Amino acid sequence: MEEEAAAEEAVAEPGGAGAGARRRRFSPRALVGGGLGSPLLLLAAALLVAGAVLGNVFCLLFGWATAYLTKRLTPLQAKFAALGIPALTLLGGAVWLWGRTEGRWGEVVPEAGMADAVTDLWPVLLRTAAVASAVYLLWRARRTS
Repeated sequence: MEEEAAAEEAVAEPGGAGAGARRRRFSPRALVGGGLGSPLLLLAAALLVAGAVLGNVFCLLFGWATAYLTKRLTPLQAKFAALGIPALTLLGGAVWLWGRTEGRWGEVVPEAGMADAVTDLWPVLLRTAAVASAVYLLWRARRTS
């Protein structure tokens, strides 16, 4: 018993014999609470943000394909990130256009101006879907399980 107590005291003392064995190395992951997560999900999120900023459709498609094909997400999560969020964004855009045609909000769309309204809204919807998917991927990348 006395030997165990002496060993614990040696470990507890800063200059004790066990101090070198108990010293931990610095890890940047300790600063952010366990790390950033899956590198592939981070790559997909970065591609989506870059595509949204640059307006590059190929970058967006590659980001969504990467999110869809990753093994880090469950099949339902991957489908939601790559297909569900963009579909919900398009649905929101359709509701926005409907509200404008009915005069409920925004500037009323003239009868012959629907093509122009869709053309103006399309880039905004694409970028919104990309950023929303990137936020979802970052959230799922940080999960602990």
